[in-house]
Amino acid sequence: MSASLLNVQGATVQFGGLVAVDKVDIEVPAGEIHGVIGPNGAGKTTFFNALSGLVTLSSGSIEFDGTDITSAPPYDRAKLGIRRTFQAVQLIPQFTVLENVMIGLHDRIAEQHWRTLFSWSGRSRAEEQAQEQVLEVLSFLSMQDTLFRRPAELTFAQQRYVEIARALVSRPRLLMLDEPAAGLSPAEVDSINQLLRKLRTEWGMTIVLVEHVLSLVLDVSDRVTVLDRGAVISRGSSEHVAADPQVKAAYLGDEHA
Repeated sequence: MSASLLNVQGATVQFGGLVAVDKVDIEVPAGEIHGVIGPNGAGKTTFFNALSGLVTLSSGSIEFDGTDITSAPPYDRAKLGIRRTFQAVQLIPQFTVLENVMIGLHDRIAEQHWRTLFSWSGRSRAEEQAQEQVLEVLSFLSMQDTLFRRPAELTFAQQRYVEIARALVSRPRLLMLDEPAAGLSPAEVDSINQLLRKLRTEWGMTIVLVEHVLSLVLDVSDRVTVLDRGAVISRGSSEHVAADPQVKAAYLGDEHA
């Protein structure tokens, strides 16, 4: 097994008297897809936000490739190679796909070049390289034909892919996906499944996936952590957690489990 890229120990998030995340431990080896599931109110989003630095831990620690990032702000985590998407698509409507994806490279481009980034002719090698990276990731996603379209001209599924492209364009070491299948048809969910597999096999991508579509998570994940009321109730292979009575009880209620 590969060494753990992400190591979370005792992660706890408390809002006043409410414990939203309760002593959660997770280890994610490099090159694996780790699914995080749980019923509504399980604490998945809060935990995800804590990993990306949007929420501060009340106690516990987060290490990324051996570096303690427990108190690091989101932009420092991004510099280390951690990128995320959001459950609600967050594209800038007046920007083209090129421009929206280019935002994912903001920390790699010198400030003096920013004003000329969106000129396709390119005025510097840094800008040309940025545009080449955008083309590469859009081609990988079979989205190259959307380069100069705006979000309103895209399907909802295509908007999802643009958001994923923005997270991918910097070639992150850890990709965090927050419900990428939300609102998609079964065929589109299958496409997300295939994309995640390609990212793992062809790019060696390490992925943390929070998702309500259980069929996707259980099919594509190497390991799964199940949260309920902020705490871990099960972890292991998809087969293990799917058969766990505690997981069935959390989703269906004790009387149906």
